[in-house]
Amino acid sequence: MKLREAVRRGGILALFAGYLALCILTIVMTGESWTLAAWGGFAIVGTLLLLRRSGNAIGRILLGIAFYWSLYGAFVIPGVAAALPVGIELGLTVFGYAVWLLLPVLVVVFPSGKITTKLGRFVAGAVAAVALTVIAAALVASGDLAFSGRVNPLGVPALATVSAVVTGDESFLAVPIVGAAALVELVMRWMRADGVTRLQFRWLAYGTAMTVAILGLTLAFDDAPTVIGTVMTLGINAIPIAIWIAVTRHGLYEIGRVVSRTVSYALVTALVLTVYAGVVTSVSWMLPQLPTVGVALATLAAAALFLPLVRFVQRRIDRRFDREHFNAQKTVDAFGERLRTGLDPTATGGDLIGAIERTLQPRVLGLWTAEGSR
Repeated sequence: MKLREAVRRGGILALFAGYLALCILTIVMTGESWTLAAWGGFAIVGTLLLLRRSGNAIGRILLGIAFYWSLYGAFVIPGVAAALPVGIELGLTVFGYAVWLLLPVLVVVFPSGKITTKLGRFVAGAVAAVALTVIAAALVASGDLAFSGRVNPLGVPALATVSAVVTGDESFLAVPIVGAAALVELVMRWMRADGVTRLQFRWLAYGTAMTVAILGLTLAFDDAPTVIGTVMTLGINAIPIAIWIAVTRHGLYEIGRVVSRTVSYALVTALVLTVYAGVVTSVSWMLPQLPTVGVALATLAAAALFLPLVRFVQRRIDRRFDREHFNAQKTVDAFGERLRTGLDPTATGGDLIGAIERTLQPRVLGLWTAEGSR
């Protein structure tokens, strides 16, 4: 291994080790584990992608986002911000306004790690312009810094109104606007893409949808138990996991089955919970003196319904979301039925070739028999 390559790998691993160290420090000092639970997948996938190819923009963005939030978590520790130079705290605060703008960039460089369209370059330029504007406004914002309460040494009172507008909630709408442009660029590439690239886009869409759904559940359950809150926090890592599968193409063709199973279990879980709640409510209303009977009956009903519902729902969901597997299974079943009932051995070869072509779709297919080859 060349010296330059060794230094490169060492720097990447050192950055990942720094992320872990900051997360552990935050957990020990505050008991908060969100920096590790929510952003651990970003750090791991980003590090692995960079170890594969150092110039991969996707890896840099993922690892950069994770490292920023680990720094943010460490600054929450009482006394840390005040003990460090005010410039470090100011830098962390300022870049916090721009870190979300990395997400549109992540979209336009996916899956190759490079910008390949004019609209993508426009989105990247817009991100840079918005980021520089927000950072400049945050640097001169007057007032106290968020962590230590110290006064911003670069604050300009005369520009307080301008800074408040640029860094306020109204201007934060620039992030979803730029993000919408990035999504339009992604859809345009999706429409022109071939089969493999479309599957990569489907993985990204699946990971994003899972994260949005989990964040929506988090907002719905403000007082959720710690275990449920941790699971929801871990769900944010669906995006980097989906990106890893899409970029490395390991398990790429399983997207139909994954989506089918996710939708199936989500529907079945909702139905079972509805039945459980309905039985508990009904029995408790009819037999208020025996509340445990309702719970027992509801548990039995939910357990009895779960597996039949899973099989029933999966068969129908597979027809929509996992059509390839559904059609392949039908072809294999039909071929097996012909083998059991057919009597003509000369037709078996043709049936076998037809079944393989429809299910596996190979480029070249040969069948060797005792009489020769086909």
